[in-house]
Amino acid sequence: MIGFDSHCHLDFLDDAAQCMAGAEANSLGRWLVPGTEPAQWHKAYQQFSEDDRVLLAAGHHPWFLPESPPDTQSLENWLNHHGDCVAIGEIGLDFFRHHPHSDAAEHQFNWFMAQLAVASERGQPVIIHSVKAHDRILQGLKRLPQVSGVVHGFVGPYAQAKAYLDRGFYLGAGSVVFQSAKTLDAFTRMPADRILVETDAPDQRVPEQHRNEPGTFQAITPDNPLLDWQATLGRIAEAREMDSTVLREQVRQNAASLFEP
Repeated sequence: MIGFDSHCHLDFLDDAAQCMAGAEANSLGRWLVPGTEPAQWHKAYQQFSEDDRVLLAAGHHPWFLPESPPDTQSLENWLNHHGDCVAIGEIGLDFFRHHPHSDAAEHQFNWFMAQLAVASERGQPVIIHSVKAHDRILQGLKRLPQVSGVVHGFVGPYAQAKAYLDRGFYLGAGSVVFQSAKTLDAFTRMPADRILVETDAPDQRVPEQHRNEPGTFQAITPDNPLLDWQATLGRIAEAREMDSTVLREQVRQNAASLFEP
């Protein structure tokens, strides 16, 4: 039973091949690499397009937006010439105060809506990045209700989770379930068939004191961020009073349903 990490920046890892081999030895062997900006799309494609364990997406991440008004031509050209891209993203809004575009909410929103429109036209799922921006993200989604996908690294209470679920979205669980009781509660209460599990490696890590807790399948080595996936899965399974192997298979099916229909 192979685990599926639905959001992992493998191309940001200096030792990706070694980390992937270590993860495969622990039955984690499927990854989705999101896009951030055109140069990164090219790098990730060169590195992983021939690796059948890896799926690729493309999008303008809110941290790496051009200063110019929205122009999705480069994205559309890329998607037209790389039909193996399974999703558009990661796209979205980030209103964290240290974000380079945090003082340009409308600029972010305009780019977000332009990329949602591309997804709508192409019938492809989106990978949404939302930091302190759920209300505005949901406002945008109301304009294009046919668009679906995943809110990656979801942080928030069940009420906000349900707003996305009601629109057909999946939610991606990351290491924040170890730090946010309201977020863990959301993943405890939501339907299991809408949960994805991700590492967002190398950007987030499970707190070290939790890496060897029961439910993580086996000890998680601190030098391999990909194996944090198992700790996150174990945390949610424990909270749901659910067998970890059952949740593991459900999460795999969920990711396949969204990205490999």
